[in-house]
Amino acid sequence: MCLFMSHFYVLQINYFIILLYRGLSKILISRDITSYPALCAKVTASFSVLSDTINAAKSCLMERHEKKDICEVVNQLQKHESEKLNYTAALHLERLRLNNSELGVGNDADERAAKLLKESINTLEQKISSTVQSINEIIDELRCIAIDEE
Repeated sequence: MCLFMSHFYVLQINYFIILLYRGLSKILISRDITSYPALCAKVTASFSVLSDTINAAKSCLMERHEKKDICEVVNQLQKHESEKLNYTAALHLERLRLNNSELGVGNDADERAAKLLKESINTLEQKISSTVQSINEIIDELRCIAIDEE
């Protein structure tokens, strides 16, 4: 159950992030930033429902099965997934800012701002990659727990 729960959780989070990226791509192409808040609200609401489901499953594991160790690992997973979502949102904002700055590139100040935004985007992408690596390590740990439970 623990392994299934963690895979379900990660798949759902990845689905929400894909929705965000697709939505962002449409916004960047259309240059219509007004739809971004609605996109974020939709994904946030979905993420909240998923989080509530995971919390209910953790509660069941803790109260009925006394699996505190599994709950702690799932807490770590949720923490890292939340970080990944925050980094992804920040990355989107930086890409939107870069997109907007490229509309007016021409003077030195705009070029410096674009360079800083590109550096920020690279940093956020590295943070996302590192967070994904941590998530994968936690999933491996859950796999080991699941094997031990059998």
